[in-house]
Parts: sequence; structure tokens; C-alpha cells
Amino acid sequence: MGLPALKHEPRPEPRRPHLRVVENAPVRKPKRRAATSHAAAHQAFIFFAVIVGVVAVLGVGRVWLSVQAAQASIDCGKLQTAIKAARYEGDMLEIQQSALATPSRIQAVAVGTMGMAPATSISYLRLEPGGAGTVEFAENPAPAASPASQAVLHDLVGVVAAEARMLLVGDVGLASSK
Repeated sequence: MGLPALKHEPRPEPRRPHLRVVENAPVRKPKRRAATSHAAAHQAFIFFAVIVGVVAVLGVGRVWLSVQAAQASIDCGKLQTAIKAARYEGDMLEIQQSALATPSRIQAVAVGTMGMAPATSISYLRLEPGGAGTVEFAENPAPAASPASQAVLHDLVGVVAAEARMLLVGDVGLASSK
């Protein structure tokens, strides 16, 4: 068996440049470019950090405003509930006042608990505009009405009071549904 023929040529050795030492030659500063690029990178980093900081502050501010808006909404709902409850309570108090202030109830309480009776005579005081201190008393200036007309008048006052109470309760009932 034979091997292929190879041509062996001697390789030329690479030539080196001829170096010589020069004294007192100005020295180049290649670090200057590195320092310039380092300063540029530092400025870019600071710019990027400032932008990130501004965006972070704006994000935190937006979240804070959202929290404040949600809290205000919750407080508004609580106030609306309190207002509705206060209006309902006021309406109920008006209804109670209306029921307690009826003339028939006042008369029943006056007669029953305090032992009061209807007046037997009426006295009027007339104050004269010109004379200070002059007071005239007039006993029963109007003639007494008949007992039948007094009963009719009493019934009429009772009906009017009941109608007024119904109107008031109806208006309050409508107002409480708001």
C-alpha cells in the first residue's frame, strides 16, 4: 500500500515588524476614548434612571389618586345612607307630631290628666295704639252660640283636623319614598 505523495514545502516564518525604542516620545492616551465612552454611558444611565424615577412617581401618584377616589365614593355612599335614614326619621317624627298635635287629642289629655274644662267666659284685652298703658277689658262681647251650633262647629273642626292630618301624612309618605 502506498501513501499519497505529499509535497513538503518549508513554511516561511512570519516576519515581525522591526521595533525600536524611542525615548522622550509623546505618549498617546488611548484611555481618553474609554473615558469619553464611560462618561457617555454614565450620562445615559443617569438619564434612564431619572426617566424611570419620574414614571414611578407618576404611577404612585395615579394609584394614590385612585385610592382617594374610591375612599370618597365609599364615604359618599355612607353619607347618602345616613341622609336617607335621617329623612325617614324626620318623616316619622312629623307623623308623630301630627298625630300628637290634633285638637281632639289635646282636649282629651287636658280633660283626662289635668282636669281642665272648656272656658265658661271669654275675656278680650284691647290695646289702644295711642295710649300706652291703657287697657280695656271686655267681658263676653259676642253673644253665646246655641249648644246645637257649638256641636256642629265642634264636629266640623274635627273633620277638618282629620282631613289636614290625612293630607300631611300623605305628603310625608310621598316624601319618604324619595
